[in-house]
Amino acid sequence: MEFQYEKELEKNNLTYSDLSEDAQVGIDGIKDIKKALNMLDKSGKKPTAKTIRKVKAIDKWVCYEIYDQVNDTDKNEDEIPFEEEEVLEEIQDQVKEEMDEHEENIKADDKGILVETEIKSLFDNGVKTIEIDNLKSKAPTCYDILFDTYDPEEENGIMTSNFSIIEGKEDDMFHIKKI
Repeated sequence: MEFQYEKELEKNNLTYSDLSEDAQVGIDGIKDIKKALNMLDKSGKKPTAKTIRKVKAIDKWVCYEIYDQVNDTDKNEDEIPFEEEEVLEEIQDQVKEEMDEHEENIKADDKGILVETEIKSLFDNGVKTIEIDNLKSKAPTCYDILFDTYDPEEENGIMTSNFSIIEGKEDDMFHIKKI
């Protein structure tokens, strides 16, 4: 993300130390926000439109501080439009949300591996059909998934990369096959 205040500093041949305390505080806030935005970007997420608007408002405010200094005026009497902490909190919430999603994906992957292992174990032990009641003790994860998602009007079962366990229509047994 480009910042207008950087262009104004260059255009007016100013450095950070040349600026007023207010402008420096605004720039310090933008720099902290920039770090958080980079962290968000590394996690594969983009900042929300609301966050971008807030950052741009702070950038604009800093520009007005620079204009006041360059023109030897004091027209920018407004306070900084958003506190740095408010914007950082929004970004941190987004990063936390991303991390929570990542943890959920890991849990789902772990569950998928467990399901695959349970079905493979049944298959390797020669079990080709099984009643739901027996599934509860021999493959509890599969049982929980089937129980939670069971719909008497639909085909019920689980398919993994290598195996399937599908309920038969005519015999109410679950049939295990290697794919």
